[in-house]
Amino acid sequence: MKKRILTALAMLGILGAMNSCTKNEQAESPDSVSNVKRHQLSVPLEDGRTFVEAPSYSTTKLKQQQAPISYGFITIPLPDKNYQSSTTLLKIKTPGDFSIINCIADNSIKVTFTDSVRRMPGYPAGWTAVWNSLPNVENETPAVLYTRQKNRLTLHLSKYVTTFGFELAPNLYDAYPFSVGFYDSKENPQVAYLQDVASTPGGAKLFAVNSQRPFNVVEIAFAGEGENINQPFGFAIANIRYKLAK
Repeated sequence: MKKRILTALAMLGILGAMNSCTKNEQAESPDSVSNVKRHQLSVPLEDGRTFVEAPSYSTTKLKQQQAPISYGFITIPLPDKNYQSSTTLLKIKTPGDFSIINCIADNSIKVTFTDSVRRMPGYPAGWTAVWNSLPNVENETPAVLYTRQKNRLTLHLSKYVTTFGFELAPNLYDAYPFSVGFYDSKENPQVAYLQDVASTPGGAKLFAVNSQRPFNVVEIAFAGEGENINQPFGFAIANIRYKLAK
């Protein structure tokens, strides 16, 4: 009888330990995926998806890069009256237009893109996310140029400028770091460099500089890690402004 009781108790102990392991594994499972969320997209992906299951991007991963050798430049944090009055707005014409274009121009300058972009009306008719509010942006519902899921874009300017800027927001509803390099194509030095975080919805960011040395190439890129699920799936730029070099 004692042997039967001891055997029964031993079996209960084993079952208890097994149940304990099962409970721990079940308790740990949600933690391992707790950062994965259902993120909305401002512009649907080419496969038709309007949401993406992905971890929230940690902007603490923003890459720390050594400051470039510079001839002197000033970062312009907000599109204030001085910035607007000293520059020219390169208008994005989009009444009912969703065309794919390779350049944008006015009577003074032409900006050519390395990859084609989609010209879209602003919120809510085209870019479906809230852009941002004054004074962080020039206006709250600007027409945009969308990179069609690409996370990099290079702009070649037909003339040298000393001031150049634009507002930017990622396609996926999250916060992401972006870098912008300003270059002289003849000698290829980096004239200026910016890195900051932009978010969607409601967190479009101005990337603009005033440089002592003229430049004619602008490179925009997602500055974070990961090109699969942990990415912005493209971005949009708006309110492009410039000041020609003398």
